Amino acid sequence: MTEAEFVSSDKIKAALGGRNVYIVTDSNVAELYSDLFFSVRCTVIDAGEHSKNLYTVGGIIADMVRCGCDRKTTVIAVGGGVVGDTAGYAAASFMRGVDWINVPTTLLAMVDSGIGGKTGVDVGGYKNVAGAFHMPKRVLICTEFLRTLPEREWLCGCGEMIKHALLDENIFRATFPAIDKLIARDGETADKLIVMSARYKESVVKADFKEGGLRKRLNVGHTVGHAAEKLDDFRLSHGEYVALGIIAEMSMFRERISADYFDKAVGMARAVCSNGFPRLKAEDITEAAKGDKKNADGKIVVMLPTGGGNVEEIALAPEEFKERLASCLSDL
Repeated sequence: MTEAEFVSSDKIKAALGGRNVYIVTDSNVAELYSDLFFSVRCTVIDAGEHSKNLYTVGGIIADMVRCGCDRKTTVIAVGGGVVGDTAGYAAASFMRGVDWINVPTTLLAMVDSGIGGKTGVDVGGYKNVAGAFHMPKRVLICTEFLRTLPEREWLCGCGEMIKHALLDENIFRATFPAIDKLIARDGETADKLIVMSARYKESVVKADFKEGGLRKRLNVGHTVGHAAEKLDDFRLSHGEYVALGIIAEMSMFRERISADYFDKAVGMARAVCSNGFPRLKAEDITEAAKGDKKNADGKIVVMLPTGGGNVEEIALAPEEFKERLASCLSDL
C-alpha cells in the first residue's frame, strides 16, 4: 500500500524533472502552474468530467508512443480526480502497465480519489465502469495547490471528507464541531482534517484493496449521488452530489438511525451543499442507480451509515428503492 507523502512544492518540481517520466495534467492546472511543465513530455487534457473517457486514454497512450516512452517510463498525473483516474488508467494500459505517480491538486483528490489505486473512466454516461486497480508508486500531496482551488472544488472535497467523518468516529468527533471552519478554509483546521481523511482512506484500501468487503463502505452517499450527478448533467461538483446522496439515503432509511445522529450527519452534509436536491423523479433516479457497479443480483445496494463509524449494506429491489426515495424526495 502506497502511503501518501505530504511534501513541499520543491519536491513536486523535483519529481516532474525526473528521468524518463511522462506527465498528464489538465488545462486549468497547466495554465495556473505553467512553470511546472516547461520542457517536459506532457499531455494536457481538457479540464472537466467530459474528458474522463476511453478516447482521452487512447490520446494519452498515442502521445506516449510518439514521445518514445517505454516500459520503464513513469507516468505522473498532476491534477484532480479526473486527471488521476484517467492518467492512472492510461498507465495501467500502456504496454500492459507502467509505474505512475499521483500528484493530486484538488481537495477531493488529496483525501479520496487520489488514494487507493482505483483508476478508470466513464462509458455511456456511467461513472468508472471501465478501469483497473493500479496502485501508484507514490502519492505526493502538496497543500499549496489548494490556494488556487475554486470554491466549488473546495466544497467537492468537503463532501468526501464529510463521508469519511461518517465512517470513522474519531474523524466525526473532530469534524462535527469544526464543520464551519472547514467550509471557510481555516488553515489549521483544514490541514488537520485533510491528514486524518487521507490516512483513513489509506487504512481502508490497505485492508481491502479490490473492494471485496470493507472498501464498499466508501460508497456511502454514492448510490443516489452518482445517479443524481448523471441526471443533473454534473451541474454541481461531485462532492456536493455525495452530500446530497448522504441526505437522501439517510432519509430513505431514517427508521434505522437515531434522531440525534441523523440531524448531525445531515447538518454537516447541508453545510457542504446548500443547494436543494435537483428536481428529478424517483423513477429516473432508480433507473440510473441500476447501473451502479456495486449492485448485484438485480438489486440496488445502499451503504447506510448508522452511527459510531458503523455502516449497513442494504440491497433493495428497484421497486422498493423507488418507493423509499419517492416517500422522502419532496422533503430533500
